[in-house]
Amino acid sequence: MSAITYVPTITPPPSNRPVSTRTELLAAILDPNRLPTPPAVAVQVVNAASKPDCEPQEIIALLSLDPALCAKLLRAVNSCIYGLKQPVASVARAVQVLGLKTVRSLALGLSLPAVKNPQANEAELREFWISSVGGAIIARELALLNRRPAPDDDLVAGLLRDMGVVLLQQAFPQRWAQHTQQNSHQILDNPCVAEIASFGIDHADVSAELLRNWKLPDDIVEPIRFHHQPDAMVMAFPHRRERAELLAFASRLVQLDAVVQRPELLEQLLQVARERFQLSQSALIEFLQRIAPKVEAFANVLNQDIGQCPDFAAILAVGAAELVNLTVETSRTRLSGTIRSAPLRTARPDATQTSVMTAGYAPGGELPEFGPLFFENFPAGGCLLGEYHLLSILGRGAMGYVFKAWEPSLDRFVAIKMLAPELAAMPAAQQRFAREARVAAAIQNEHVVRIYAVREFAGMTYLAMEYINGNCLESQIQQHGPLPIPLVLAIARQVAKGLAAAHAKNIIHRDIKPANILIEHDSGRAKITDFGLARVSDDAKMTADGSLVGTPFYMAPEIIQGEEATPLSDLFSLGAVLYMMATGRLPFPGQTCAAVYHAVCSLQPVAPRQVRPHIPEWLEAVILRLLTKKPTDRYPHANAVVAALSEY
Repeated sequence: MSAITYVPTITPPPSNRPVSTRTELLAAILDPNRLPTPPAVAVQVVNAASKPDCEPQEIIALLSLDPALCAKLLRAVNSCIYGLKQPVASVARAVQVLGLKTVRSLALGLSLPAVKNPQANEAELREFWISSVGGAIIARELALLNRRPAPDDDLVAGLLRDMGVVLLQQAFPQRWAQHTQQNSHQILDNPCVAEIASFGIDHADVSAELLRNWKLPDDIVEPIRFHHQPDAMVMAFPHRRERAELLAFASRLVQLDAVVQRPELLEQLLQVARERFQLSQSALIEFLQRIAPKVEAFANVLNQDIGQCPDFAAILAVGAAELVNLTVETSRTRLSGTIRSAPLRTARPDATQTSVMTAGYAPGGELPEFGPLFFENFPAGGCLLGEYHLLSILGRGAMGYVFKAWEPSLDRFVAIKMLAPELAAMPAAQQRFAREARVAAAIQNEHVVRIYAVREFAGMTYLAMEYINGNCLESQIQQHGPLPIPLVLAIARQVAKGLAAAHAKNIIHRDIKPANILIEHDSGRAKITDFGLARVSDDAKMTADGSLVGTPFYMAPEIIQGEEATPLSDLFSLGAVLYMMATGRLPFPGQTCAAVYHAVCSLQPVAPRQVRPHIPEWLEAVILRLLTKKPTDRYPHANAVVAALSEY
């Protein structure tokens, strides 16, 4: 398929520009010291890299939040020191080549100056950082959607594509301010044309030349050079032109708030989405809703005031000390003549054995076996539970404990769930726990946390589940209050799809609430957890008078009244979750159990639009229908809820 033009005017290729002028401009602009790192990001990098047992993936994820750190790491790995035959464009590959210790040293060295001396104009650069990271996220997600061969390289290209913007801005601050004021309309049409008129060079060319000087591969450099004019790459390799088209589309999507104000640009965008990426308008909206939480999460990082960080001084001191240690260690290694590239290591439990041995948990350097005392005093280095290596406690709840674990046989992280000791002592609760877990394991849906196995160890039943790298919805609401409406709809649709899959297997959750909905950091995908396990807790926690312990804010009235739970009971709970996401409030608040029971069974919730007026009327109608007292007045099934939330 031929490339689709995004702008009416095509900028001449860089080779056609006056060489002397361009050379002089590049000499004045290409100063890597002008590339800033957000102080809030730098604090996180220093904090993570200061830990001797930090995980490679943690460093990789943080480096991918900042174009400057990412670019400087790639510059280091592609320098002549390592003598690589092929240039490296992937952050993960750079970590593999350099080794974790060297990457930690680089990350600390590059981040500490930003922590010590926050940029005075950080607020002005915030738009650049969000645009760069947002464009990178979009580029990678589009690459995955289109099954491109190297989505991580697309992410790097997206992250680095606009570094020339900040270099121009830093080199010519006054002219940049005049440029943005006088050419706002043309900047949206074609920023390269406007920049050549103002500076004699454009940011895409500057970005490409910086990366070319840093020995990055042409598969990254050339698409960045032409990412605002992919049609100019007629004679280029197809995969480079396709990457330029991907970057062009991602750049447009990052500016969507401005593009929608221009009907002709919006129509061009929708045409490219349909013809190049096979995305209808509704599919494009769904795609943007799915990735919005990732961009929002990064924006929230930038909003952090590092001066108010309670651990700021400690983080800085530890980071500086660790950098000295790493420098001494690296120097000693070089002098001994043993320096070499270290392989990329994942955070397997064997990496924790040293701390276990030094802590004296077990003789002979072996990990200790799990014991009941570990519920309250978990060993710092982890322990063994059957074939699993428990690494840490992820959470404690009324029902039990969840551990992060490593499964060596399948080379993956898992979550291990175990009943709390007081429940585990009850045979009936143990049996039901195992039975309900096996039933829930039959659900195969991307919006339900998968249960891999149900096992027993030393009389304790536990289950191994899919490990989700993310937070629960409850934490997200507590931190941010009411969620953006597109995010509310995206999460609600996904939860409804998960419920539909369960109900198709005749499985009822009985405990849908924000704490049981997990949001993946990487994908933004919502996943329901604890399917079918609520009744275990219910049966085990009946008091002498038969009343449930706890406050059922999200429980359907028929369950409170002693009737059997049905799929429609889960839909009521979904309505309560929707209400909470949209308003930041509980639909049926109360100070006591009795007050909550009364509110759920007898009172009507305050209309969502009275709490948050800009909630759409149709969404308010969906929420209130789900919260009706009579089950048959709700939607007939979960798929009907999906349809209702997808109609608008």
